Amino acid sequence: MDLLKINAGSRYIKGKELLIYGSCVKQEHPKVFEKFSENKTALSLCLEKEHINMAAYKIASMLKLYNPPKEITVLTVDGSPHCIQLHYAIDEAKKLTSSDIKVEHFVITDRKAIQVSSEAVKLSRYLGKLEKRIKG
Repeated sequence: MDLLKINAGSRYIKGKELLIYGSCVKQEHPKVFEKFSENKTALSLCLEKEHINMAAYKIASMLKLYNPPKEITVLTVDGSPHCIQLHYAIDEAKKLTSSDIKVEHFVITDRKAIQVSSEAVKLSRYLGKLEKRIKG
């Protein structure tokens, strides 16, 4: 299902575990997608095609309803300048809604999914801070 085309209050969202993934994941990494989508409502989005603000607003709407999703897993391709924005959109929606929903971030690298901390996602938004850490 397309993230931007589903109703924010849909029965497929309320109280469910969501997988929000970059659209190319399903075709490019079908085995990883299959594993991650098991028992979850899978919602796709391509931020090369859509603006990050649309994604963040939609996710914030989902989190603010009376019966939001149970948890969210984000799965994207590592290194994509568009896919990384999906991780940012989730974190921005959480911040805007003061939600404490559990979110797990994963990126696919070398045909395997690896978990990425929320701290890493946040730090990647601040190149100055990242550069200071690199230089020590």
